[in-house]
Amino acid sequence: MSTPTLEAVNKNAIRHFLEVGDADTRDLQAIWDCFTPDCDFPTFAARTGKATFTVEDYKGFLLAYLEALPDATFTPDQIVAEGDQVWVRIIIRGTHSAVLRGVPATGRPVEYTQLGMYTMRDGKIAEARAVFDDITLLHQIGVQI
Repeated sequence: MSTPTLEAVNKNAIRHFLEVGDADTRDLQAIWDCFTPDCDFPTFAARTGKATFTVEDYKGFLLAYLEALPDATFTPDQIVAEGDQVWVRIIIRGTHSAVLRGVPATGRPVEYTQLGMYTMRDGKIAEARAVFDDITLLHQIGVQI
């Protein structure tokens, strides 16, 4: 039996992260356990205007996000890994049930993509970057673009 490659281990760690976030299998502690204590979230820092965005900051973001899309699912569409880097195209589906991107709940279903770019360390996420297809999302919840 061969030892899994670093890339395979890292891909599986990202698959696990997405699975424990899904509505049917959601486990907040398991989500938090996917990150190194010093994990950095540079795109969230830039998006919020903060100098840094920590795991604690991410917890607050994610809890508000999951309130807005309580039935959210995160389906990995494509995963590519090289060394400690993992890139994944994620299909997000859910129902807009609370304020999301400044828009009050509409009850509308949404489906949009996120590109996640992760740096892994010892099977955990040490840096997380995310690019969301906010134009598609906002259009689906009634914002005129």
